[in-house]
Amino acid sequence: MAADNQPPYEYDAANSYIVPSIANDGDQLTVRWKIKVNRICPGSNSRVLFDRQTGVVLASYDPTPAAVSASIKDGYLNRTFLLPRGALPSGEIGYRATVCYQCNLLQKFVKPLCVTTPELTFRVR
Repeated sequence: MAADNQPPYEYDAANSYIVPSIANDGDQLTVRWKIKVNRICPGSNSRVLFDRQTGVVLASYDPTPAAVSASIKDGYLNRTFLLPRGALPSGEIGYRATVCYQCNLLQKFVKPLCVTTPELTFRVR
């Protein structure tokens, strides 16, 4: 179990993107992750928005359950979220998530298998 470190998903940053790519305060955005599924494991993800120039975290979202196979369509995993009102400066904003999986008992009770996604960007007007 200690050697079990294969992430359930492999993220293809080059073919992943956020829609819309230019947004306003309070808009709903969708992250379209192009992924390769290695296996399905329970877990949770924590997402943040950050200033691309300074790296300062601008918004942090409460953890949500990790994706299940039913949410993957045509090799894409879609994650939708609302932008906070009045909290983001205009300009380029980064998005990333840390996903922690529990694929076996050791990961469930001692230390989960955590993966940080590649960073994606969008612009706020």
